[in-house]
Amino acid sequence: MSAKVKCRHCSRNLGEIDDTKQVQQLIQQQSLTQEELNDILQEGEQGELNVLLVCEECEDILSQNPSLFELENFIH
Repeated sequence: MSAKVKCRHCSRNLGEIDDTKQVQQLIQQQSLTQEELNDILQEGEQGELNVLLVCEECEDILSQNPSLFELENFIH
């Protein structure tokens, strides 16, 4: 099964990676807490793996408005 990469803020589809196990291994090699891992890797409704990152547009908005980092989702 593949992993779908999406923006955590605007839900834009950023791509798809065929090797789910490799994605999990790469992310788990980072020095992240379990809570951070749970925020990045989420299971979808149909059992697929979703990797939640931040797209360039949302990153630009966040860098211009640092107070938005406090919000889990700033686009409604």
